[in-house]
Amino acid sequence: MPTICSCKRWGFERQEVIGQHHRIFCDQSYVASPAYQRHWQKLNSGEAITDNIRRIRKDGEVVWLQGTYTPVLNKYGEVVEIIKIASEVTSRITQAQEHQSLLTALNRSMAMITFSPTGIILDANDNMLDLMGYRLEEARGQAHSILCTPEFAGSDEYHQHWQRLAQGEFLTGRFERLNRRGERVWLEASYNPIIDNEGRVLKVVKIAQDITRQTFQQQHEEEMVRNVHHLSMGTDKTAAQGAIIVQQAVQGMQQVEMAARQTSDVVSDLGRCSQQIGNMVEAIRKIAAQTNLLAINASIEAAHAGEHGRGFSVVANEVRTLAEQSRKAASEIEQVTKTIQQGVTAAINKMVTCVEQAGGGVALAKDAGEVINQVNVGMQDVVKLMQAFTSVKQGDVIH
Repeated sequence: MPTICSCKRWGFERQEVIGQHHRIFCDQSYVASPAYQRHWQKLNSGEAITDNIRRIRKDGEVVWLQGTYTPVLNKYGEVVEIIKIASEVTSRITQAQEHQSLLTALNRSMAMITFSPTGIILDANDNMLDLMGYRLEEARGQAHSILCTPEFAGSDEYHQHWQRLAQGEFLTGRFERLNRRGERVWLEASYNPIIDNEGRVLKVVKIAQDITRQTFQQQHEEEMVRNVHHLSMGTDKTAAQGAIIVQQAVQGMQQVEMAARQTSDVVSDLGRCSQQIGNMVEAIRKIAAQTNLLAINASIEAAHAGEHGRGFSVVANEVRTLAEQSRKAASEIEQVTKTIQQGVTAAINKMVTCVEQAGGGVALAKDAGEVINQVNVGMQDVVKLMQAFTSVKQGDVIH
């Protein structure tokens, strides 16, 4: 007979269930199944059943019971009634199902491996076995160290790793491991100690994701960053050297400009001297002309004097000859002086152009120096940025 309490739990009134078949508490798909038939066959044969049982309330809500069906026998060994004693465990079963669903999802998508507290492999799912290249029978019973590099397995860090796990400490991070072929494998993983009610670590479950490709890509990027950093450092140094060279070139061009100006001044002085020579030649030419004129006058006077002026006439002729020679020499000097003056004038013009060009070269060199200084400042900023980026890329700790 059902109790009033049990009827209320199922959402029924007591009179609603008296005389009804047990199937009113069950899912109809279960009622139609061979399992339901075997359930009653066992009970009718006198076999007791204890199990977690899924049942349905009147409103259709699922209820889980931890119950025992106990057949009651008469003196002839025949089953005359069956007593069921149960307690509701819906919350516990639902939570267990959720945990199992979570484990199933993790097992399907993640690599999982189970260790003893001392690091002996107890179990592993297919994802982990495929990733590391082992069969379960090969891995089970082996030490965790077969998955590590010899250097790490023999280090203090490795022993501290398992000491912390044995003390119940949860560990997570990026881990470098070796597969069966000796190839490096990178895992993003967590080590999860499973602890009993007394606080003892029963086993350690590792849940991992393969990040080998991403890690190699990151390492490649970090190498590129280092190369760019070194290149930028070299470029920065080259720019600094270029700035020094340009500064030296500016100083050299300034010296050239100064020398050109000094040379221009010397040539100008030569021009003034040649002008003075020209003036002197002009004076000589005038003196020669006057001397020639005086000689002609003397010849005329000698002719008037007759026989007495014959000696004076000879002297006048000699003076006229000297005057003519002086005139010719003055003309030649004048011609040479003009040529010199023309050359000096051309040289002065060239030197003026040279000075102007030297000044332009100095200005261009200064502009180039300013540009290189700006490039140098920019390269220093690039170097600082690359150093900061390198620090960020190297920020992850890898075990």
